[in-house]
Amino acid sequence: MAGRGVPPKTNAVRRNKHMEAPLTGAGSSIVPELPNAHRYLPAVREWWETWRLSAQAEQFLPTDVQRLRMLVLLVQRIYEMEGADLKAYAELRQQESLLGGTVLDRQRLRMKVKKEEQSTGDDVLDDLIG
Repeated sequence: MAGRGVPPKTNAVRRNKHMEAPLTGAGSSIVPELPNAHRYLPAVREWWETWRLSAQAEQFLPTDVQRLRMLVLLVQRIYEMEGADLKAYAELRQQESLLGGTVLDRQRLRMKVKKEEQSTGDDVLDDLIG
């Protein structure tokens, strides 16, 4: 007697499948260039560009852009104080988490970035064989 329990059905269908938010990784058209970019440190401008061009930015609404505008001030403060304000770090981590900042956050939000499939050549061979 192999295995435990009842064997699975051959045609099992999962009825409680969760919806996913597919992301192409193209960035967002709603997130603008950083306003008054010359006022910010280079690391802060890089932070803004990273979020602006991120895959999860495709899902952003105007309220999310407002959140980024508030957070850019916090990021500037962190860099100006050279990381001395631990409460600012904690707040930034929490706010970025709500926007899908880490792999685990994106999994929790059911965001899935479509990766470009790289051909191994097998698909071309299959097309030729028929």
